[in-house]
Amino acid sequence: MRAATVRRVLHVGPVQSKGGMQATIHHHLEHPPPGWQTEAISTHVDGSILSKLNAWIQAKSTLKNRLRDDPPDLVHVHTATRFSWWRKRRAVTMSVRAGIPTVLQVHSGNFDAFLTNRPSAATTFRSVCAEPLVTPVALTPRHKDLIGIPDMAIIGSPAPESDPVDAGKRIRNKLLMLSRASRIKGHDIAIMAVHKLRNSGIEIDLHLSGINANHPGVMRVGGVQSGIHARGWVSDEEKEDLLRTAGLLLIPSQYEGMPVAAMEALSCGLPVLASRSCEGILGEGGRIVGDLTVNSWAEAISNVLEDEEAWITMCESGPQAVVEQTPESLGHKWAELYNSAVRGGE
Repeated sequence: MRAATVRRVLHVGPVQSKGGMQATIHHHLEHPPPGWQTEAISTHVDGSILSKLNAWIQAKSTLKNRLRDDPPDLVHVHTATRFSWWRKRRAVTMSVRAGIPTVLQVHSGNFDAFLTNRPSAATTFRSVCAEPLVTPVALTPRHKDLIGIPDMAIIGSPAPESDPVDAGKRIRNKLLMLSRASRIKGHDIAIMAVHKLRNSGIEIDLHLSGINANHPGVMRVGGVQSGIHARGWVSDEEKEDLLRTAGLLLIPSQYEGMPVAAMEALSCGLPVLASRSCEGILGEGGRIVGDLTVNSWAEAISNVLEDEEAWITMCESGPQAVVEQTPESLGHKWAELYNSAVRGGE
């Protein structure tokens, strides 16, 4: 009896950089879909512009050689906006010219705004998505609608295996925000909301990744002395500890697709308070704040902290909200999509 053929998918994206795309690619490498072997080419590094340029030049050369000498069955390209898109457009074009079926996954929550503000990018993106060998993928139905490509597939961000923490072991007034340093992520909203609540007599602490103690927003309110712990980029071990001890994850972002931090939080029973950019993905494990004002966020945080029974319900409901995003569930979704893409290219 012949063994089943294992196909190969080559991921092209920021394997070595910090952020959600990196986490997603590592998930693919650690949890290959059934019947598939995963490999990757890194297209980006954190550092200087020259370092980034050299990383892309090397990645492009590596991809060219792979497509010529040892082509995979499928190429999976991961893209965000701006320079990420222009690099990944080139990667998709190279793969299509080599006759390789290609999945183009859009991660950025503000990709629709990027296309609106850059007509040339919108034209190119729609042209790439129309290629018979290209399968575009969005993170959520809302994400797909905003981007405006009717036949995009939808597969969300990965969540770890469910491993809930007993609510009684959490520190309810320990707040957490896990994000890269970017204005659109809303660090200042989180900081000022917590500062407002502390000034009203509510003892809470906020731990933030992505920014350091010299961030203007942190310095403005007094830093650690005011309960604001700016931790820079945290290690996997630090992040795990924060997720399993905190009482509430904050996502006051202007734009999001399907943030990995939310998936990680819900899977271990950490309630999530998020902006409307996360509507439809939190289930009963989180709440949506209607706008991005400091007052609204301070009120929403206070409401969660004051209602212990509702908070415990959120803790217990989190894992169920991401049951479709666990490695096993996502693996079957990706395998089905990959197999369909390969059949379409035959």
